[in-house]
Amino acid sequence: MKTMASKRKEKEPEQPHSSRFLSRKHEKHFKVVQDRRLLMERKVGMIPNFAPQFGEKLLGNDWGKLATYPTPVNIAVVKEFYTNARKIGDYPIENYLGYVRGHAIRYDPDSINNYLDTVWAGEQCQFALCMEEGTDFDDVERVLCVPGGHFQRNRTGSVVNIRRTDLTPLVKYWMAFSHANIQPCSHVSDITLSRALLVYCVIKNLNVNIGQVHSYNLSTEGRWSLLRSLLECMIQGGKYKEAELK
Repeated sequence: MKTMASKRKEKEPEQPHSSRFLSRKHEKHFKVVQDRRLLMERKVGMIPNFAPQFGEKLLGNDWGKLATYPTPVNIAVVKEFYTNARKIGDYPIENYLGYVRGHAIRYDPDSINNYLDTVWAGEQCQFALCMEEGTDFDDVERVLCVPGGHFQRNRTGSVVNIRRTDLTPLVKYWMAFSHANIQPCSHVSDITLSRALLVYCVIKNLNVNIGQVHSYNLSTEGRWSLLRSLLECMIQGGKYKEAELK
């Protein structure tokens, strides 16, 4: 099985404002983006007792590249990517298509899976299904929590998060990896619902379209992050020369 990625000719900007920005409005918006804080990728230390189980699932999902730590990409270049990916005014920007130094970068789910060498056959992502339709939260608690551990709920009874102290050691391991390399966040003392469901799907061997997860994060301003492993793959996929990114 191979990831079904459509063969599309990369679309270059028709009349880019400069070598860095698509339009004058994008250049002005960059001043705002410059002040935005990126959630930084972090290394996760190996825990010998759980390393075999963790490694087996990581490789079984073809997620090996998510555990690599290449030389950090220039942060200014990353912010240029986010600036040019934003739809501003009437400038025509294709969905999931960004530009860096005049080069196109596709970040739709299929393209990201290709960047990461992840095999995806196009079936329904069960993680996305859990997010859309809900799941058996009692089973999620049984899989993720130590005895007595449970979801925290708000006043209306909706699940919110699980405290870190309620998680099993293996789940804490996956939580740390997810916070570092898949769904970065600044608050890591507990695990939110979406992150809990991601780890639940991984441990239950339910399929997760990692390209879809990353594509959503890259296109959502509140989730902007500096995922070096992913961006490095995207940059290599865009056939950049190192000198162009200085």
